[in-house]
Amino acid sequence: MPEMSGLEVFEIIKSKNQYIPIIFHTGLDQKEKRTDIRKHFRAHAYVVKGSDPEQLLDTVAGAVESYKNILENVKLNETLRERNKLIEEFNRTLEEKVKKQVEEIQKTSRLKRYVSPRIAESIISNGSDKYLTTARKLLTVCFADLKGFTSASENMEPEDTVNLLNEFFTEMTSIIFKYGGTLDKFIGDGILVFFGDPIHYTDHNERSVRMAIDMRERVQSLRNHWLGKGCNIDICMGINTGYVTVGNFGSVAQMNYTVIGHQVNIAHRLQLEAKAGQILTTKQALTGLQHIIAAEEIKNVRLKGINKPMDVYNVIGYKDVYNK
Repeated sequence: MPEMSGLEVFEIIKSKNQYIPIIFHTGLDQKEKRTDIRKHFRAHAYVVKGSDPEQLLDTVAGAVESYKNILENVKLNETLRERNKLIEEFNRTLEEKVKKQVEEIQKTSRLKRYVSPRIAESIISNGSDKYLTTARKLLTVCFADLKGFTSASENMEPEDTVNLLNEFFTEMTSIIFKYGGTLDKFIGDGILVFFGDPIHYTDHNERSVRMAIDMRERVQSLRNHWLGKGCNIDICMGINTGYVTVGNFGSVAQMNYTVIGHQVNIAHRLQLEAKAGQILTTKQALTGLQHIIAAEEIKNVRLKGINKPMDVYNVIGYKDVYNK
């Protein structure tokens, strides 16, 4: 070629297609030249002009076969790359799904500490994270405690104390979840429950009072068993309806979903004031329930930590058996 050498043509061809085999057919028969070409340009073959034509044809046929194999390998590698890409994408998608499922399981597990499994799963399935936020809401709060437990436990074996408390908490939790209550926490031998969040109920005060009556009745049946062990204890409860702050409180290391505020304190003071087997409520907690619930008004009660005396109500029970 007058304008460029064979090596220059070789470089151009290789730049266009690195896989195509190149056969040098030249009149130069220099061993050093052949070695240099094979070393630096990776030529498929080096054939001197005047060689046996059959040898040249065999060389060309070998080059064609080699090129076919190369193309098949290239195609196979491309297919493998595509499949690997799909596998990587599938793995990423799978990881995201697993991560999401783990997060949902964790959310559900956290919720199940406070509400029934049915309610927890309903909240998660609806994609609601509102329970994680802090807000001021109108809720009904109930404190329940075992009157006389502290003194009775002094004469009990530790195992018996644990068994009694676990029995009490198990039975009460079942009733709490029955009425859709949120189990805030166990406090020693006491329980804090509230109604109206994370699931909003317009009848949250009625649910709370009905729950308290059921809890009292259940404890009365348990008392026979406890008395047989020489343990004379009974439940006492305080219920109040009012605006409280509800949400997650704590630190990064430990968060608790709970209620705080003056109205919560009133419910607690009512529980402290209540005698064994007694349910004390505020007027607000009995709003709209006068036709269902029989309650005895107690005027001008001074609750510890509350500045002004209050009128409170001792819940007797249902006015009619059909109201149960």
